[in-house]
Amino acid sequence: MLGKLLKYDLKWTYKGVMVFYILAIIFSTIGRLLSEIENSLIFNIIGQVCIGTAVAMVVNVLINNLIRVWVRFIRNSYKDESYLTHTLPVSKKTIFLSKVLSAIITMITSAVIIVVCVAICYYSQESIEWVKQSLEFVASTYNSTVVGFLLIVTVVLFLEMIFALFAGYIGIIFGQKSNNLKTGKSVLYGFIAYMIPQTITIGIIFILGLFNKDIMNLLNTTSIINVEAIKSIMYAGIVIYICYISIYYLIGKRQFEKGVNVD
Repeated sequence: MLGKLLKYDLKWTYKGVMVFYILAIIFSTIGRLLSEIENSLIFNIIGQVCIGTAVAMVVNVLINNLIRVWVRFIRNSYKDESYLTHTLPVSKKTIFLSKVLSAIITMITSAVIIVVCVAICYYSQESIEWVKQSLEFVASTYNSTVVGFLLIVTVVLFLEMIFALFAGYIGIIFGQKSNNLKTGKSVLYGFIAYMIPQTITIGIIFILGLFNKDIMNLLNTTSIINVEAIKSIMYAGIVIYICYISIYYLIGKRQFEKGVNVD
């Protein structure tokens, strides 16, 4: 049953973001082709406009992906569609898991589309060489390989997006328990769910900084930043985000299993 739920959740989410996928790729391609035409000011200007539009579409891909999965969760679990959802021979735990998995899958897809569009717009031998040299410098500074550096940065950014996703789910679950102003309270609770862990993280870094001056220097922009301290913080960030995501998943699942107030 999880497979069937996941299929419909993915279909619904992709239906909304697919248009942005297509537009992002189309504008990226047109912009790149026109920019390659030499000695033509008009085509070059149009090409740059298309590339700018492609960048806007790329931003919309990520934003709309998040909004789409949250809207799906609300409509399918709390609005009219929920009457059918909650009569299915499946546990609420499975319903919640389907929403989580579909969100993660679509976000991975969106990340791939973003990388493809950026490559279409800006790929060149010169840019690749510049990126390679920059990454090699940064990687050597971090006493790591280019692949290792890219991996840790990618993991941190991805976990940040997943954390924001779960903060939204927590906000929706608690906001929908209210008898009025459900949407407004969902947004408020989601914002609080996002900001509290971030504040706690800064507090943890500050406390650690009291015992390690290199870490404290990260909070002081006038000081020389120690590379090893940044590296330690990035590794710690991975662990912290995994903890936050796990906690929010367990809280969300438990609260969702307790029951929902269907409109």
